[in-house]
Amino acid sequence: MFYKGVKKLPSIEYRSPLKAPVRIKIFGDDILITAHVRYDSFMKSNFKTRKSDDKVKEESFTYADMFEEGVRKAWEKDYLLEGFGQFHVKVRFIREGDPDLPEGQKTFKVKKAGISNTSFVSSSFPRLFWGLFMYLSPESAMLNWSKYHPGTVNMKDYARAGSFRRVSAHEFGHILGIGDAYGAHYRFFYEAPDTETYMMNRNGSVAPTELMMVLRAHETCRMQYFPIKISPKRVLKGWKSMISGMFKNR
Repeated sequence: MFYKGVKKLPSIEYRSPLKAPVRIKIFGDDILITAHVRYDSFMKSNFKTRKSDDKVKEESFTYADMFEEGVRKAWEKDYLLEGFGQFHVKVRFIREGDPDLPEGQKTFKVKKAGISNTSFVSSSFPRLFWGLFMYLSPESAMLNWSKYHPGTVNMKDYARAGSFRRVSAHEFGHILGIGDAYGAHYRFFYEAPDTETYMMNRNGSVAPTELMMVLRAHETCRMQYFPIKISPKRVLKGWKSMISGMFKNR
């Protein structure tokens, strides 16, 4: 959904604020995203860069620090929302154990990915698969999103700090409630048009459209997806390429 012709800025409310790990507040021309998060032991460990051109601030800079830095670097900026003017987004992280974490506040988890060779966001086991019937989108099979159940971030360990930051910002987009734009197999290998520079496509720059999708997700409590088209020819070609790549990497 690209929201052309939308005349009203999304109105966001949380009936049970403490049950929403991520909350968005719009006041004036400012948008505040508050993320209540908990990290596993890997994310709390010191970031180990393995590329000489990467600069890590200090030895005690952790993967959690890198995750939050990547999110802020990508999402915190000014956005021109067509028909509404310019808005500035700020992201605030409050970690489990922080004195500022409200009592009883639900958090989302960021942890090291297990056997997967990619980073991803997934729902807990009780929420898996049935989201497919709610959204009629293959993307919702593994991430059955709602603003009260945004999912768990599974982060791969990247050799470059820059890669870790960019992927962190991309996965945070899923936590905020928006799907992928690139031609993944669960999108039937279809890349959403005119999204080449988007965060949810190639880890590029967060576009105003993506911000509007986030606001809409939190207004409706439903994940927002990029347009998709099914072409048997494209799907067959995509699966052939995917399977061929799997055998080459063995």
